[in-house]
Amino acid sequence: MKQRSDRYRSGNAKNRPPTGRKRRELPPASYYRLIRLLKRLEMEPAWVRVLPVNPIPIIFHRAPVGVQLRLLNLLTAGSDGETEAVIRQLRRAASDSPETARILKRQRRDGTWPVEAAGQPEGAVKQLLLLGLLENLHALVDLGGRRGWPGVGRGLRALLSFQHEDGRFPLSYHHHACIGRLLIGLGLGRNPAVHRAAHWILERQQEDGGWLHPQMAGNRAKPPSCIWTTAEVLAFIARYPTLRIKQRLQQAGEFLLEHALQPNTTTLLPDAGAWDVLEEGSRGVQLFHGGTLKVLDGLTLAGFNPSHSIFKKLYTWLLEQQLKGGYYPRISGRDTRGDPLVTVRALEVIYWVET
Repeated sequence: MKQRSDRYRSGNAKNRPPTGRKRRELPPASYYRLIRLLKRLEMEPAWVRVLPVNPIPIIFHRAPVGVQLRLLNLLTAGSDGETEAVIRQLRRAASDSPETARILKRQRRDGTWPVEAAGQPEGAVKQLLLLGLLENLHALVDLGGRRGWPGVGRGLRALLSFQHEDGRFPLSYHHHACIGRLLIGLGLGRNPAVHRAAHWILERQQEDGGWLHPQMAGNRAKPPSCIWTTAEVLAFIARYPTLRIKQRLQQAGEFLLEHALQPNTTTLLPDAGAWDVLEEGSRGVQLFHGGTLKVLDGLTLAGFNPSHSIFKKLYTWLLEQQLKGGYYPRISGRDTRGDPLVTVRALEVIYWVET
């Protein structure tokens, strides 16, 4: 392991909790309560020392409220009254943010968002409405959204109304998995709808361990699975709260490791450069970005670790991508500023591996 950098020393202001600059999102009393909480938190846990720069204080100093909330959830396994009070205040600030207001302003009373329906058949309109729900709810979750928010609750009820009785959400397999992961992220992991969605997609696992939406198969008799559909499905089912699918997880993980860093064989992110795109967006194909980071996320939750040589190669590469300022890039080799949400997602993987 590398020697600890001087940047970790407590005397360096960059790595101290913010003390002299009020966050605009919080009222003064709540802001100083946050400062007290940060002083009590372990701002340099042992697992983060594999990185040359500790990004935790930087995130609390600069990042949006939704990103801070996600990091707090990682750092505060057990919570007391003051911690809960800070989290509630951050959630309130996230719900009142201009970005949240812009998304919710467009939401209709039935929970959906407007789509371009002119000249579209009914089936296509339903798919567009479902896709709009996925995209907007995904964006709200990135902003710190919870199912207790009225707009998120309405959106969830509308989204669940599209699910078929057999568990399917009527879009492609990767959209189906993305919806399942979204539902778990919003606290619905034990909801019967998620149970049905998980088992519906598990029944469609191919012999090679991966998944391939039928429309992607073309005329080939036994086409290989799609790398990024499989990554999305694994990120979903690895979060599913049951141990009875361990063999399925193992097969999916082995497929991804066998095809690591390779170009995809389908039209979904076909270029090998997709492995370098660490950011997940909330619109269109950006939902399925995440590259190596998304693959490692699913693999770690499925029980893989650096004892597997290819996993170790991917994980070592991830550690090396941190930028000098502490953040992780949206796209490796092309982004010099970095992104706080990508950084927290990387910290989650590092935490799972190192602990």
